[in-house]
Amino acid sequence: MNYWITVVDDDASNRKTADRILSFNGFKVNCLVSGEELIAFLKETKVNPDLILLDIHMTGMDGFETMKELKKMKSARNIPVIFLTADDDADTEAKALTAGAMDFLVKPFIDTVMLLRVRHTIDLIRLETDLKSEVKRMSGEIIKEHEKNERLSLQVVKTLAGAIDAKDKYTNGHSLRVAEYARQIAKRAGYNEKAQEEIYMMGLLHDVGKIGISDAVINKPSKLTPEEYAMIKTHPNVGSEILKNITDMPKLAVVAKWHHERYDGKGYPDGLSGTSIPEEARIISVADAYDAMSSHRSYHDVFAQQYIISEFTNGRGTQFDPNFADIMLSMIAEDVEYQMREHTPNEPDRPLTEDGTPEPDEAEERIFTFLSMLETVGLNTAVGIKFSMNDPNFYKEMLSEFSVSAHDREALLNAYFTLKDWNKYRTYVHSLKSASMSIGAVELSDFAKAMEEACKNDDTDYISANHDELISMLKSVVGNLLMTIAVYGGTGDDRI
Repeated sequence: MNYWITVVDDDASNRKTADRILSFNGFKVNCLVSGEELIAFLKETKVNPDLILLDIHMTGMDGFETMKELKKMKSARNIPVIFLTADDDADTEAKALTAGAMDFLVKPFIDTVMLLRVRHTIDLIRLETDLKSEVKRMSGEIIKEHEKNERLSLQVVKTLAGAIDAKDKYTNGHSLRVAEYARQIAKRAGYNEKAQEEIYMMGLLHDVGKIGISDAVINKPSKLTPEEYAMIKTHPNVGSEILKNITDMPKLAVVAKWHHERYDGKGYPDGLSGTSIPEEARIISVADAYDAMSSHRSYHDVFAQQYIISEFTNGRGTQFDPNFADIMLSMIAEDVEYQMREHTPNEPDRPLTEDGTPEPDEAEERIFTFLSMLETVGLNTAVGIKFSMNDPNFYKEMLSEFSVSAHDREALLNAYFTLKDWNKYRTYVHSLKSASMSIGAVELSDFAKAMEEACKNDDTDYISANHDELISMLKSVVGNLLMTIAVYGGTGDDRI
């Protein structure tokens, strides 16, 4: 089925990115520029979209006001909504969910996270509809098809596991991979087929407690504060509380609670050690640690196999059960082409170097040259590429889009600064914060964020003292972009 998604955002680059990501992955997309346009569109259309992605900070009606109007419309009140914003605080997330949003998506967009959240929102709505239909159809009947129920249960669990992973914008399919690694370890340890399937289910739900942790903490790219780390460490107990009522499989709660215990007793939440840690939790601990090292995170890329081997060798008997660490080491040894890791959607299928990365080719050398030039003028290209679906050509489009729109951004910021209309000023500086981060202009984004906070706190002295510097930095970024693109050789996509 070709699902239809309506994107509402007053920033052209955000609309373009969302359209590109969603259309490329088979969704029908239409883009609107304001809440007013959305309401008018829904009143006129005969068929509603399956999902709305709605920006919070817009000129005219903001996202919350638009949501209120949607709820008044009988024909549109049940359309699921995901809120979009560059805010990264828990209060905004809570307010968005309280307003009736199904989910919350932070800008700039990461393609894998957007797709996960869009697909899981659609899956959950479809699953809810299917379950309601099934209950109605089978009302008064006794369900006898046990295998059918097990398949339905697994579908629900996988949907929930995907929703858990989608909270963390730096992980993609983590729970599924942990479940599969754990099943393979259990198989090699002599578990029968039924026990293997049970530990697979435990792997899917081991991180369910993260549902109770704020996205702002989970997705924080910098080092956690002691308070934030303490919050993260609550997820095993939260997961155990969620799962303890599933009496048919009590070990689900056991694994959720103790998968962060260490063999030497230095883990959490209870400091269990050795064989006092349930065996299934010791298996999940090994699988979880392996995936953390063999997948992309905010603070590291995929580690080389040799590094992972050294970690398990050094950690056997301290962090890990030595028996299960040895099984994982044997699995790594058999994986000579390093396929047991997270693969990005557009990753080239080429032989790997000794450090586990694909061998470079001529095209990659050209890309490297282009990105290196951008780095020299102050852009963090790793950030920009990440927000451009890992596609250098699309990244170049976003750089051009930013340059083209910069004149209008500057004019609007100057106009509302002169008028001292701080609400409107905040809207446009918020947009600049998001757009700058999407191309890797991190310093400009951080400056815009500070100006937005000043608007929020009514600190007009700070705004007045720093407005000219903000405009100067914006001009500098645009000038450097235009120079780099010109030096690189025009706009031809075949160049990179």
